[in-house]
Amino acid sequence: MLYDLEADQTTQAVAVPEFTGLGVSKILDVAVGESQLVELPQDLSEARKLLREVCPRTPGVYGWLNGDQQIVYVGKSKSLRHRILSYFAKVPADPKMGRIRRASVRLIWEPIPHELLALLREQELIHHWRPEYNSQGQPLRRQPAFVCLSDSAASHALVAKRLTGKAQSVFGPIMGTNYLQESVESLNHVFKLRDCSDKTKFEFSSQLRLFEEASRAKCIRHELGSCPGPCASLCSVNDYRDNLQRAQVFLQGNDKTTLKDLEAQMLVAGKQRNFERAAILRNHWQALGRLDRQLNRLRTSQARINGVLITPLSKGRNLWAIFRHGVLHEAMAEPRSAGQAERLQTAIQSAFKSQPTPTSDILAINLKMIVHSWFGKYRDELGRLQTLESALETCEQIAVRYQRRAAS
Repeated sequence: MLYDLEADQTTQAVAVPEFTGLGVSKILDVAVGESQLVELPQDLSEARKLLREVCPRTPGVYGWLNGDQQIVYVGKSKSLRHRILSYFAKVPADPKMGRIRRASVRLIWEPIPHELLALLREQELIHHWRPEYNSQGQPLRRQPAFVCLSDSAASHALVAKRLTGKAQSVFGPIMGTNYLQESVESLNHVFKLRDCSDKTKFEFSSQLRLFEEASRAKCIRHELGSCPGPCASLCSVNDYRDNLQRAQVFLQGNDKTTLKDLEAQMLVAGKQRNFERAAILRNHWQALGRLDRQLNRLRTSQARINGVLITPLSKGRNLWAIFRHGVLHEAMAEPRSAGQAERLQTAIQSAFKSQPTPTSDILAINLKMIVHSWFGKYRDELGRLQTLESALETCEQIAVRYQRRAAS
């Protein structure tokens, strides 16, 4: 018997899963307003008319959905209506906006009361949905890195994108890592730390040996004077530890002489017409200067961004965004009962006790960098931060007021 295979085949339409929303925010759920999903008319004038009627002027985030109900782009704006309407201009300011609009059939937005919080929510959504039209903020692109001092017999500086717990000191995170490897190489050379493989066997001059024999370093750096030769018993443990300590002091921002000394040596070498040495010293000076500025900006941000940003939420109620060491610690609505006041007090006290902890979590790092960048751009906003001490005192007064009301 012959069968017609083509006749027996049936085509079944694949059901497109229904889109259920952008998802709950894990960092500032209380600040995210009610989302709204709209079908986009094909006609531009009709789309603009619809958006003028239903889209709010508040800050917030928005997402474009294609026919498969997939998020293809996420954005944020100080004014949702103004920003989204710009996509429906006859000639959009950016050709990419036209491509996003043509690829989409639905639009969703979430009002958020503050621009910084909208930026954080945008990053959270990009991390979760991985939209194809978002080039910045993707978890696998432009990853930050750390400068680490390794935990080994002869420690040295290295660049790490993931923290394994094996480093004795960690500095960062640092964005824009194109020159970071060069800076770390200069760090090892200037402070005379080895940069060879961890598989190298190290023997310090203080270690007793059964037979005395001439030792030679395994690379040319010892002859060039940039490594003390721990691989060949050419330096003591204490001397090498001193070098490591000097490098650590530099990375902590407490060294005020190394860069000045390098610059002075570079100028002397230039006057002596030793241009090759002058060029080497210039490269080290520039690389370490760049690293020092990057770490100093991070330290400054961590020291300054500490407090509570109080911003209007809805219906006369405020949002308390608690920042500690340049990180959004928690966001909570202003208390309306003694119990809520106590929970807010606990959150502020927890922020007081927290310590800056390096993490490899890409989302946490990106959120931290957004906070630092935003307060760096809008420096006046630092003045709006209520100190944690003052916020805690205010919260205690609110708790007492509600307790009195309950008692009466």
